This record gives sequence, structure tokens and C-alpha cells, in this order.
Amino acid sequence: KQWYQRRVRGAMMAAPLYMSNDLRNIKQWQKDILMNQEVINVNQDPLGKAGRRVLQDPKKHYEYWTRVLADGSYAVVFYRKDSGGLPRTYKATFEQLKIEAKSATVRDLYLHRDLGVMTGSISAVVPPSGSCRMFKVTPIQ
Repeated sequence: KQWYQRRVRGAMMAAPLYMSNDLRNIKQWQKDILMNQEVINVNQDPLGKAGRRVLQDPKKHYEYWTRVLADGSYAVVFYRKDSGGLPRTYKATFEQLKIEAKSATVRDLYLHRDLGVMTGSISAVVPPSGSCRMFKVTPIQ
């Protein structure tokens, strides 16, 4: 989970994606995270604009980040920063996420799954222990 969060954070910041360990000796789940083409696409987006934190609650241990992409869509991340407990549902309105749309298609970039059309907000379950969920949000005009 924390491997994924580090990879996602780099993608949201348009930062170089590198690893300092021996890639010949990593597990398959680690390779899957490192080679997630949808997350790499966000990182390599030609607009090159870094994402920014748009909402945080230090008491509830979460942050929401948004990054504008060249095709008019957005990368959105729900970061969970606490280190225990059960999976928790997080929700943010498009207004909170700085997304200018009433409805949008949403895709989970970690699960490689279309989540359908969402109107006005995004809601997702985030696992505990410093995990996150990353989405591509494409406004419907």
C-alpha cells in the first residue's frame, strides 16, 4: 500500500519515477505497481503541470489532491494517512476537488476499472495504513 502511495505521489507531482532498489529482485506485486501504465500516463502527461492538495483534514488523517491533465480530465487522489483501523469511505465534491463539471466519468487507475458516471462528487473506500486511491475524472460536457 505504501509502495503504491509513493508511486502515486510521484505521478501527481510530475516528478521523475525512479526506484533505488535492485529491480531484478522485487516481487510481482511491486512490479505491477511500478509498471502501472495508467499511473505512468498521469506522470508523463504532456501538460506537465503538478497536482496540488485541494483539501486536508489532519484530525481525520486524509488529503485530496487534484492534477489537471492535457486532455481536459483530472487525476484525483484520496490519500489516507493514518496507520490503522478498517477501510473507510471518503467523499469529495467536484467543487472541493476544483473540478469544473456537474458529471464526469471516473476510472480507478489502480484497479484498472471504470466506475461509471458520477454526478457532483466522488466516493471511494480507502484501505487503512497509509494507502490511497487514484482516479481519472473526465468531465462530461
